[in-house]
Amino acid sequence: MQCLRDEYGRRLILKCEWGERLSNLLDAPLYEREPKEMSPGACLRFFRQDKGLSQARLGQELGGVSRQNVSHMENSRRPINRQMTLRLSSFFGVSADKFLGAR
Repeated sequence: MQCLRDEYGRRLILKCEWGERLSNLLDAPLYEREPKEMSPGACLRFFRQDKGLSQARLGQELGGVSRQNVSHMENSRRPINRQMTLRLSSFFGVSADKFLGAR
Protein backbone atom coordinates (compact mmCIF):
# COMPACT_ATOMS: atom_id res chain seq x y z
CA MET A 1 0.00 0.00 0.00
CA GLN A 2 2.87 2.36 0.76
CA CYS A 3 4.18 2.14 -2.80
CA LEU A 4 0.74 3.21 -4.06
CA ARG A 5 0.69 6.12 -1.64
CA ASP A 6 4.18 7.12 -2.79
CA GLU A 7 3.15 6.92 -6.45
CA TYR A 8 -0.31 8.52 -6.31
CA GLY A 9 -0.26 10.61 -3.12
CA ARG A 10 -3.58 12.27 -2.35
CA ARG A 11 -5.12 10.97 -5.58
CA LEU A 12 -5.19 7.44 -4.12
CA ILE A 13 -8.63 6.57 -2.81
CA LEU A 14 -9.27 3.03 -1.63
CA LYS A 15 -12.84 1.97 -1.06
CA CYS A 16 -14.05 -1.37 0.14
CA GLU A 17 -17.56 -2.40 1.08
CA TRP A 18 -17.95 -4.05 4.46
CA GLY A 19 -16.94 -7.68 4.21
CA GLU A 20 -15.27 -7.34 0.79
CA ARG A 21 -11.61 -8.01 0.31
CA LEU A 22 -9.41 -5.66 -1.66
CA SER A 23 -8.11 -7.35 -4.78
CA ASN A 24 -4.40 -7.64 -5.39
CA LEU A 25 -3.56 -4.62 -7.53
CA LEU A 26 -0.57 -6.40 -9.03
CA ASP A 27 -3.04 -8.79 -10.71
CA ALA A 28 -4.72 -5.87 -12.52
CA PRO A 29 -4.70 -6.11 -16.33
CA LEU A 30 -2.44 -3.05 -16.67
CA TYR A 31 0.26 -4.63 -14.52
CA GLU A 32 -0.02 -7.91 -16.39
CA ARG A 33 0.46 -6.21 -19.77
CA GLU A 34 3.21 -3.78 -18.77
CA PRO A 35 6.67 -5.22 -19.41
CA LYS A 36 9.00 -5.12 -16.42
CA GLU A 37 11.83 -3.26 -18.15
CA MET A 38 11.05 -0.65 -20.78
CA SER A 39 12.91 2.16 -22.44
CA PRO A 40 11.30 5.62 -22.19
CA GLY A 41 10.11 5.27 -25.80
CA ALA A 42 8.61 1.85 -25.16
CA CYS A 43 6.87 3.28 -22.10
CA LEU A 44 5.43 6.08 -24.22
CA ARG A 45 4.16 3.57 -26.79
CA PHE A 46 2.67 1.35 -24.06
CA PHE A 47 0.72 4.16 -22.39
CA ARG A 48 -0.38 5.65 -25.73
CA GLN A 49 -1.72 2.31 -26.93
CA ASP A 50 -3.30 1.61 -23.54
CA LYS A 51 -5.36 4.79 -23.98
CA GLY A 52 -6.23 3.80 -27.55
CA LEU A 53 -4.58 6.85 -29.09
CA SER A 54 -2.86 7.13 -32.43
CA GLN A 55 0.48 8.91 -32.59
CA ALA A 56 -1.19 11.83 -34.35
CA ARG A 57 -3.94 12.11 -31.71
CA LEU A 58 -1.43 12.00 -28.86
CA GLY A 59 0.54 14.75 -30.57
CA GLN A 60 -2.61 16.89 -30.73
CA GLU A 61 -3.37 16.22 -27.06
CA LEU A 62 0.17 17.28 -26.14
CA GLY A 63 -0.28 20.64 -27.83
CA GLY A 64 0.61 20.22 -31.45
CA VAL A 65 3.48 17.74 -31.40
CA SER A 66 3.79 16.14 -34.84
CA ARG A 67 3.08 12.46 -35.39
CA GLN A 68 6.65 12.08 -36.62
CA ASN A 69 8.04 13.48 -33.35
CA VAL A 70 5.92 11.04 -31.33
CA SER A 71 7.16 8.21 -33.56
CA HIS A 72 10.78 9.31 -33.13
CA MET A 73 10.37 9.43 -29.34
CA GLU A 74 8.76 5.97 -29.27
CA ASN A 75 11.55 4.50 -31.39
CA SER A 76 14.35 6.22 -29.41
CA ARG A 77 15.42 8.29 -32.41
CA ARG A 78 14.64 11.45 -30.47
CA PRO A 79 15.20 11.72 -26.71
CA ILE A 80 12.25 12.72 -24.55
CA ASN A 81 13.30 16.06 -23.05
CA ARG A 82 12.42 17.14 -19.54
CA GLN A 83 9.57 19.43 -20.58
CA MET A 84 7.97 16.65 -22.64
CA THR A 85 8.54 14.21 -19.76
CA LEU A 86 6.46 16.44 -17.49
CA ARG A 87 3.71 16.78 -20.10
CA LEU A 88 3.58 13.02 -20.69
CA SER A 89 3.61 12.30 -16.97
CA SER A 90 0.71 14.66 -16.39
CA PHE A 91 -1.25 13.44 -19.42
CA PHE A 92 -0.95 9.74 -18.57
CA GLY A 93 -1.12 10.23 -14.79
CA VAL A 94 2.09 8.31 -14.12
CA SER A 95 5.46 9.06 -12.59
CA ALA A 96 7.85 11.12 -14.72
CA ASP A 97 10.44 8.38 -14.09
CA LYS A 98 8.66 6.26 -16.72
CA PHE A 99 9.81 8.67 -19.44
CA LEU A 100 13.28 9.48 -18.10
CA GLY A 101 16.01 7.29 -19.48
CA ALA A 102 19.43 6.82 -17.97
CA ARG A 103 21.08 10.15 -18.70
